[in-house]
Amino acid sequence: MWFSQTYWLNYKNLKPVRISWYKGLNVVVGPNASGKTNTLEALSMLCGWGQVQRGKLRDLVNWDSHDQAKLYSQFDGEENISVVVSIKDKRTILVAGKQCSASTLRLHVPCLSFWSDDVRLIEGSPAIRRNFLNHLCATIVPLYARRLYDYRKLLRHKNYILRAGRYDDAVIKAMAPVAAWLWSYRRSIVDLLKVGLKEVSSHLVEFDFEVDIEEGNRDYYEDPLEAFYESLAFFKKEEIARKVSLVGPHRDDLRITVKGRPAFQALSRGQRRKLAVAFMMASAKVVEYKLKRSPIILLDEVTAELDREGKEQLIKALVESNWQVITATADEQLGYIEDFPAKVWHICRGGLSA
Repeated sequence: MWFSQTYWLNYKNLKPVRISWYKGLNVVVGPNASGKTNTLEALSMLCGWGQVQRGKLRDLVNWDSHDQAKLYSQFDGEENISVVVSIKDKRTILVAGKQCSASTLRLHVPCLSFWSDDVRLIEGSPAIRRNFLNHLCATIVPLYARRLYDYRKLLRHKNYILRAGRYDDAVIKAMAPVAAWLWSYRRSIVDLLKVGLKEVSSHLVEFDFEVDIEEGNRDYYEDPLEAFYESLAFFKKEEIARKVSLVGPHRDDLRITVKGRPAFQALSRGQRRKLAVAFMMASAKVVEYKLKRSPIILLDEVTAELDREGKEQLIKALVESNWQVITATADEQLGYIEDFPAKVWHICRGGLSA
């Protein structure tokens, strides 16, 4: 799938303009605070995702407007569909004129968005890698987002009870099948991610690495339900003493190593950035394989900290992917490279132009 045309009105600082996007690589170039991230966020919203940072939906509406924000898009590719997203106190999505849920829209238009925190995938906190994995899983299976929401709700309830000095077996019984389902699905997606990494990493990184899921339990069990119960039994006294849940998918991580050492210790900043890009490209491969649709890729400041060779490798990989990629950067030099294999857009004070 790919964005054919978009139009927005009253969305943050973006000026209303109709854009006909290039089917391949698009680069949005502009200084900081010019509207680059807002542009990517608007495109992400049109694919069924939420805002970059948590907040009220009303904050997405231009401050000078008392009306709602509206986003319009025409998608082409495996199917041709029109999407309208209206935003004020709530969000309404219309696909081909009919109201649609965000999860259903994401199946029509698979989109992977990578923001400034995501490029810290290698050296960042486990939460960044969990968010990466959750985004990938939710793109492929709409039910995943619902199960994750249910699990987090139960987890908050369990932690509340632990802080009160109690332990509730009924909550554990409700959490167990949801935790097992999330673990099972994450395992299968990580296996596919490894295959995707083998395909793309040789073009982007010059070193060998290993990746696996590190589950938030005591030890690996073939049956994830058994893993949950056995680990809870082992950590029960410690959970009660510390008054916090120590077992479950909320403590998962992706273990990324180079020659047995954590990748963030073994690699330079540039190498870590290249490896993070390889993970992004591999996740797109997984989406394409599972959904039989070409994903749309949104990248924010992905070229930062890459040397000239690294940038050239990245651009080549993005172009050869045959996916529509829309990336934003403050690197003005990218807009003036001779025979640059991309459509370059310039943005200034919310105004986007070719």
